[in-house]
Amino acid sequence: MGGAPMSRESVDETLAGLGAAHDRIAAAMFTIDSHPGLGYLRGGGLAGLTRTRWEALGPEVDRLWALFATLGDLLERARGIRNQRRLDDADWATLRLLCGEPVVGLDVAGMPTEADTTPPGGRLRLGELAGQLERRSAAVTAELSDVDSAWTVVAGAYAPLTQEVDALVARARSVGLDELAEPLAEALAEAGRTDLTDPLSAASGGALSTVTRTRLDRLTGRAATLRDRVAALVGIRDAYPRRVAELAALVDQVATAEQAVRPAYARAAAKIADPGLPPEPGTVGVLRARLADLDRLFKEARWAQLADDADALQRAASRARERADELRGLADGLLARRDELRGRLEAYRAKAAGLGYAEHDGLTVAHSRARDLLYTAPCDLRAATRAVFAYQQALAALPRVGRARGDVDDD
Repeated sequence: MGGAPMSRESVDETLAGLGAAHDRIAAAMFTIDSHPGLGYLRGGGLAGLTRTRWEALGPEVDRLWALFATLGDLLERARGIRNQRRLDDADWATLRLLCGEPVVGLDVAGMPTEADTTPPGGRLRLGELAGQLERRSAAVTAELSDVDSAWTVVAGAYAPLTQEVDALVARARSVGLDELAEPLAEALAEAGRTDLTDPLSAASGGALSTVTRTRLDRLTGRAATLRDRVAALVGIRDAYPRRVAELAALVDQVATAEQAVRPAYARAAAKIADPGLPPEPGTVGVLRARLADLDRLFKEARWAQLADDADALQRAASRARERADELRGLADGLLARRDELRGRLEAYRAKAAGLGYAEHDGLTVAHSRARDLLYTAPCDLRAATRAVFAYQQALAALPRVGRARGDVDDD
């Protein structure tokens, strides 16, 4: 040993300082041992950066406990000697050795060793050991806090989504959407295995990474789509009595509309020659069969197909009703066209009389031909149209002396 030996006062001061340091280190080691980050890391199943961090932290925690135990043992030994009633020179020499000399040997792994030869990791004084323990325990605590912060952020992001998806999957299964629910549940589980086993990569610095946020957003979007689909099917299931009554009423409207086409077609066929109408509609029988099939799907709890088939039936029935109305309008329109031509013919005749051509031979012949066509059943509507037009053109070709009151336009 070089220099003057440590005084007895210095020994006491050193022991007091070591005791205070030991208490601080004990509190720090308790914090480490009870740290939620350490509990998570010890749980295993780690991956990526988090696993790498634990591979370094795990041995460091073990070293800290071993070194802390050595510090405690040597400090307890020194206190035992100092608390004796009478200390001889050998006791003071031992105290000076413990308080001032490098008495803690370290092996190559940094663990304490009692080898008498020069240890491969060197030696430390108790004060140096205490200082290292304080700094290193603080560093370990900080790293554990980083892990816990990242884990908290990631778990906080996954927990509500997992809870929602679990409930959603159960509801989806109840309405036969297993083929959509199962892939979502599997995707969420796979994402959780990726992010929850490596929170340091998923939420470095306490904020979700872009990759993790994108992954969660995609899962959230899929859950929203499935939630809407489930809600629609649950609505179909719960509102089926009302929905099927509405569809039945719509099919009845189709039946009424199609029934109204028949007499309209009959009138057109009786009054108009070769009306050229499309075939009469006859969809109501098919629609009623499809309506009855909905009851079968309801009893079999095939909600997805029930929803699709109900929507398809509503579209088909609505179109059938519109088509029946269109066809009736076509048939009625033929008679309306005939009546319009009759009215135009008489208007042109009144105009001819007003112009002084009531007895005009050519006009009389043209009028008679048009009138015969319009008042003969069935009426050749095409020929009648041409005849009325011919009468109009013949009248327009005659010279006009003046324009009588009540004239009709030739247009």
